[in-house]
Amino acid sequence: MYSVMIVDDEPLIRTGLNKTVKWEEYGFKVICECSNGEEAIEELRKQKIDFIITDIKMNRVSGIDILRIVRNMKLNTIVVLLSGYDEFSYAQEGLRLGAFDYILKPLNTEKLQNVLVNAYKKLAENDRKSYEFKLNKTISRERILYDLLKGKNLIDMDEYILKYKLPLIKDKVQVAIVEINKLVISSEKLIENDQCNYLERAIDNAIKMELINKGITHYSIVDGDLGRKFIIVQADWKIEIAVLDNMFTGALKSILRTCNDDLGIVVNIGIGKGYSKIYFLYKSCINAKEALSYKYILGTNRVIHFEELKEMSNRNFIYPEQQEKILVEYIIEGKDDSINILKELIKEIAQVMNFDVFRINMIITQVINNIYTKVLKKYNALKELYNLSEIVKVGFLGNETLSNIEEKLIDNVSSLINVIKEYKLNQRNNVVQKACEYILKHVNEDITLTSISNHLNISKNYFCSIFKQQTGENFLEYLTKVKMDRAKILLKNYDYKVYEVSDMLGYKETGYFSKLFKKHTGNTPIEYKKYGK
Repeated sequence: MYSVMIVDDEPLIRTGLNKTVKWEEYGFKVICECSNGEEAIEELRKQKIDFIITDIKMNRVSGIDILRIVRNMKLNTIVVLLSGYDEFSYAQEGLRLGAFDYILKPLNTEKLQNVLVNAYKKLAENDRKSYEFKLNKTISRERILYDLLKGKNLIDMDEYILKYKLPLIKDKVQVAIVEINKLVISSEKLIENDQCNYLERAIDNAIKMELINKGITHYSIVDGDLGRKFIIVQADWKIEIAVLDNMFTGALKSILRTCNDDLGIVVNIGIGKGYSKIYFLYKSCINAKEALSYKYILGTNRVIHFEELKEMSNRNFIYPEQQEKILVEYIIEGKDDSINILKELIKEIAQVMNFDVFRINMIITQVINNIYTKVLKKYNALKELYNLSEIVKVGFLGNETLSNIEEKLIDNVSSLINVIKEYKLNQRNNVVQKACEYILKHVNEDITLTSISNHLNISKNYFCSIFKQQTGENFLEYLTKVKMDRAKILLKNYDYKVYEVSDMLGYKETGYFSKLFKKHTGNTPIEYKKYGK
């Protein structure tokens, strides 16, 4: 309901307007009556008024004066003037000043009804624009904060703080990252029950509550990607960095418990160092990311402080960067020799770590995660057909012997090499490799011999010839295999109908798609969806 104020020095008119007009039917509610302009101005200063209907001519403060004050206060209040026939020139002046409309006395009911309908539309439109403006400003503020966390626009930080009213002060700063690791309730269930927004708000509320409970009042929460939230906390000159760090760490541990116990969420939290000035915001963020990356080594569902990593460094952990680089190059090329290099790497790590299984586990876990990150960066298109993150979940810290570590690592790297080989991504011929990557990346589109030849800027005959020569299968066979593998993922992991999957993959005839699918898998799409064979 939009609020209404009636202003008239004649009690009968005020009462008549209030009692005879069915305001609520038009989306309005009368919240006050004023007998003169001074009272009206006082009410405007005390409360939000959406709609004013006022007599145009009153002693001392007129309806025109009220209109001017509304404009000077930069309110979005709609003002409608009540005017007698002999006051028409006043009404014209009011319209020039921005009055929404005027109504002649005696009141015409139909005219007033039309005014109310149009006024409601105008107020609703103003609300929509105001909401969009605030939303855009919020999005801009979030984007700027996110950029500052990444070290962008640091030179303009002071200007941005003023312009966008960023909740930042120039003193001490510390950053943490909260990452949702696992939901007790499945994400599909949350989406189905429209609970994602609720969960977002609940996490934000938990963060705010625990920060305030620990006495932290200068904070910002910035949404990241992939279920991440960045928390920026600050303290003025009165609080030392060490004190802020203790307060923040305690709050994060409470946030972790709240997420576990009340929200049913397993989270990982990385916390960076505290710095003396806001300009080092990005450094604390880098620290927090690095701390979070050690979840694979130290375990999930815990708060990992950047300072903990120093203790690990002091234990002489030597990271085999050069050997890892060589291994990644071999894996990307799909070379079977990768396994021999891997065995040598494990042997070297074991010797350096004095065959301490726990320490070997820690370094090997980091190695395997780095391998998959770099391979996925090179072959990003694999994401459409193969879930590399599943391979990463190897649980090395559960291995009790060196042979267990070696066996599990070899199995995982072998699987990765086989995937690269299966989709011909290790081709030495640049044209063929680009073709395979293009097909994987655009598997959900209607790819034809013409479209891919045009993309590669070569003739169809030459492309077919070189593709067959390099891969041992023709283009159509490869394309069909890739599309059928993608179809298996869509049928098994999503709630799509067979005809929807057929259409998504560019097959206009569902029957033809079903025949191809059965030929490729041995099952009809319906059988595969039901039994997942």
